[in-house]
Amino acid sequence: MSDRAVDPEVPVLRHLDDDGVLLLTLNRPQRLNAWTLDMEERYFDLLAGAASDPSVRAIVVTGAGRGFCAGLDADALAGVAAGTPVSTRPRRPQTFPLEIPKPIVAAVNGPAAGIGFLQALVADVRFAAEGAKFTTAFARRGLLAEHGMSWLLPRLIGASRATELLLSARVFLAEEAAELGLVHVLTLASAAQLD
Repeated sequence: MSDRAVDPEVPVLRHLDDDGVLLLTLNRPQRLNAWTLDMEERYFDLLAGAASDPSVRAIVVTGAGRGFCAGLDADALAGVAAGTPVSTRPRRPQTFPLEIPKPIVAAVNGPAAGIGFLQALVADVRFAAEGAKFTTAFARRGLLAEHGMSWLLPRLIGASRATELLLSARVFLAEEAAELGLVHVLTLASAAQLD
């Protein structure tokens, strides 16, 4: 079953191939797939469905267009900075993908920032296009490293390296991410070609 021909307003597209690989595509390319509550709920619902679907053997998550996920949408971010929660409804934790008993591969085709960076981290395996940009982003917004990133990142790359990335919130490329051990495979395709 595929959502490829569905309305472009669907925040996450779903396509299951004949080999049991479920492709989930964050679908707000005009905003570099910036994270919204609708995107979060659909993505996590699709992951939960995949967990119990015997026809799904593995899950790949990527972004439509030239970005993976640029972090929390600017409108929601402005609300958070002003003290307004993203939602008053109950939400799953951002680390929800860690609960899925099937392998998740993040195919990072472009910028991955903040929550987008976290969603790449909670995948079991990360591929990235050469030149794809990463940033923790939180410190630039005057925010704490949220959603378990300050716990998870040191376990992946070590405390010293993680602390530097969290405190500086600097942008680094996929090539450095591979050297740090964050990215398992660098693709030869450009970020735009991974779409």
